[in-house]
Amino acid sequence: MLLGVVVVGQIASLATLPGAIDASEDFLAGTLDDDEFTEQLLPTFGAAALVGFATLATFIVTVIWLYRIASNHQALGRQLTFGPGWAIGGWFLPPVIWIIPALMTREQWRAAEPTSPPGSTTWRASPEPWLVWVWFALYGPISFLVSFGVGGGFSFGGGLGGDVDDAAESFVDAGSLGTLSGAVTIASAVAWVLVVRGLTGRHRQLTGEAA
Repeated sequence: MLLGVVVVGQIASLATLPGAIDASEDFLAGTLDDDEFTEQLLPTFGAAALVGFATLATFIVTVIWLYRIASNHQALGRQLTFGPGWAIGGWFLPPVIWIIPALMTREQWRAAEPTSPPGSTTWRASPEPWLVWVWFALYGPISFLVSFGVGGGFSFGGGLGGDVDDAAESFVDAGSLGTLSGAVTIASAVAWVLVVRGLTGRHRQLTGEAA
């Protein structure tokens, strides 16, 4: 549900981006004043705010979900490298890279192997969850390179509360990079939906909830 809001908001942001770039070029050329420029950016900033709030809510729900998954696996006798506490701390150590959440999700996926009975270690031999690594690549390294590496740091100049000149320059400088960044965000959200559905399904089979 929340990820659907992220996707819809990001699509709306992408749809309004060309207009924001045109308005920014007009503003920098002196054909739009501050008020006119700000008014034309409202749809883009509104979509960005929607994505931001939905992303924060998704993060909170994800932490709770992953914590419960890990707790249930421990209760079933799974010896985990990443216990429930890592569902929270893993997002901050190390920052930005998200490698620990990926490794934890990978371990929970394998620990949810339905054919491995409680107390058994055979789940460690279950197949590698490639879908988790697809999500990690999109959400981590690729997103980082697009947003900060290739473009030298893409932002909307602090939003409506920031300097309008900076905002205009950010839109113009971003160009097609803004579209690429949005596309990567959508792809990573879709990948995470598939990961959550897949892991939840396996976990329900393991615990007998699916029956």
